[in-house]
Amino acid sequence: MKILSNPITVKELRSRMRGLRAILPMMAYLVILGIFVLTQFAQFGATVNYSDLNKYGEEIGFTLMYGQLILVLILAPAYASSAITVEKERETFEVMLTTLLSSWEIVAGKVFSGFSYAALLLVSSLPLLALAFWMGGFEPLQLFWGFFVIISCALLTTCMGIMLSTLFGRSYMSTGVTYGIVLGGIGVSYAFIALIQAAIINPNAGSSWFSWHLLPVWLAYSLNPVMIMESLKYGATNIASTGLVHNNLIYYIEKFFNDMGLPYLVVYIIISLGLSAFMLYLASIFLFKSSRKDS
Repeated sequence: MKILSNPITVKELRSRMRGLRAILPMMAYLVILGIFVLTQFAQFGATVNYSDLNKYGEEIGFTLMYGQLILVLILAPAYASSAITVEKERETFEVMLTTLLSSWEIVAGKVFSGFSYAALLLVSSLPLLALAFWMGGFEPLQLFWGFFVIISCALLTTCMGIMLSTLFGRSYMSTGVTYGIVLGGIGVSYAFIALIQAAIINPNAGSSWFSWHLLPVWLAYSLNPVMIMESLKYGATNIASTGLVHNNLIYYIEKFFNDMGLPYLVVYIIISLGLSAFMLYLASIFLFKSSRKDS
C-alpha cells in the first residue's frame, strides 16, 4: 500500500493539520529560531564591516542549524512517543486492529505522519536561512548536508518513539523513556568521549586501516548529531578535512575515516537510517504481539 494512501497516514495528517494544533507549534518553532537570529545579530554590534559579512552569515546559518537540531530533538519524540499509547488510552486501539491494515502499515502510517510534520518545520525555516545566504559565507552544500543530518535525526527519534509507544500502555511512560534515551544518550556520548580523550596518550598507535580500539570512539562520535553538525561547520562532508586536529581523539577519527575513504556525514546518515529501519521492524513486531496480548 502506498504510504500517502495509507488510511492511518490520512487520518493522522488530517487531525494534526486542523486548528491550532498545527499552527501554534510552528509559530513557537519560528519564534525561537528568530530569537536565535536576533541574539546573533546583537552580538555583531551596532556596526558591521562589509568584509565580515561572510563570517557573520556563516555564524547565523549554523546558529539556525544548531537551533533546529535541538528543537527537533525536543519536538519529534513528543508526538511519536504517544502515537500508539494514545490509541490505547482512547480505547480505539482494538478498533484500529480490526481493520485490514497490517501491523507494518499501521506503524508506517504513524511514522510518516510524525516525520512529515518535522520536515514541514524544517521547510518553514527556509526564509530565516535566506538571511545567511544573503550575507554570504553559508554554502548551499552546508545547508544540504545540515538538513540531511537533522532529517535523519528526526526520523531516528520518531521511529524510536513509535517503537517505545508499542511497548508501554501509558503516554507519560513512553514519553519519559523516549526523552530519557535521547537526552541521556547524547550526555553519555559526551562523557564517554571525554573519558577517551583523557585516556588516549599516543596518537601514533594503531597504524592499520582498522583497529578495534577505535570502535568505541567511532560509535560515540557517530551517534551524536550535535558533534556531526560541528564537523559540518568546520569542514563540509568529511571529518578528515575539518581541520579539527587539536587533540588525540580527533586524530584517531580523522585517520580512521581518511584510511577508509568515507565521507563522515554519509556514515552518520547511513547509521541513522539503518537504526530507524530496525526500530520500525521492532515496532511492527511489538504491535503485533501487543494485539495478540490484548485479544
